[in-house]
Amino acid sequence: MCMSKKERRISKKYARRSFNTIGLLLIIYALAVLILPFFFHYYLVNTQSEILRDEFLYYGLYLIMVVFGTIIPFFLMRKVFKLPLKKMTRNFNPTFVDLFVQTIVFFTICIGLTYVSNILFSYLGMQAKLISSIGFSYDEAALNSFLYVFMLIIVTPLIEEYAFRGVLLNVLAKYGKNFGLYASAVIFALAHRSFVEMIPAFAMGVLLGKTALRYKNIVPTIFIHILFNSLIYALVVIPASIIQYMAYGLVAVVVIAAYLMLSGRYERIKIQKLRSNRITNVVFFSCPAIIIAMMLMIAETLIFLFAQ
Repeated sequence: MCMSKKERRISKKYARRSFNTIGLLLIIYALAVLILPFFFHYYLVNTQSEILRDEFLYYGLYLIMVVFGTIIPFFLMRKVFKLPLKKMTRNFNPTFVDLFVQTIVFFTICIGLTYVSNILFSYLGMQAKLISSIGFSYDEAALNSFLYVFMLIIVTPLIEEYAFRGVLLNVLAKYGKNFGLYASAVIFALAHRSFVEMIPAFAMGVLLGKTALRYKNIVPTIFIHILFNSLIYALVVIPASIIQYMAYGLVAVVVIAAYLMLSGRYERIKIQKLRSNRITNVVFFSCPAIIIAMMLMIAETLIFLFAQ
């Protein structure tokens, strides 16, 4: 059955209104999680606040800002679009082996893209860090801090998966799963406030998004994300005495990933692409609120870059 021009206009108008609502909530998210923590840190450094000397208090305040700054706007998004919590946590049936296989493959792809991205952006004097989370600044000196490591490995995977795969992906997938997959991955990449890391972060967003759509559940993506961050952390804190063996370990992971993909043990997840995806993309990325939200994320990335 063909859709009339009037119906098409109404549909596009409704989609634009919905996308602007999503954009407004993403603006709140960007201000609360990306902009506010940066200026909070800048204020503490310039005033030489005692908070900087109290590791637990400093990272505790960061944790509160990032957790509530993420949960509140995405909770509102879930309520506005009437997305039940059950839709994110149903039909959990993958095995540990299946999830571990996906983690190894994802890990290899993202490490490879990080390496390529580092080469490309090295000409501009930029370099990516292996371990990075939205809202948290990479601090090598803090990698021995329990609270900092807990935030990187446990907290951020939980809130990022809830926000981007649980809420944003499911809301956008109503307009087409393929569109929702790539649009949510773009926002996820921009939120990482690093031009170098945007390429591997986008790939991670797509891969985790496919897993969430396949299982109709964010529990597998939370598990994969935590395992992924744990592997990255293990590489970062590896003792200098055995750092030379890291390359052999990475080669072994690549070989294992190649074997898993070629042997069919890693099942590629395919998402059907609709003809309407192109129009939906244009409508989404031309919405004023979406543009402002993305510009805020890019602006924060530039601020963070020049402040380093």
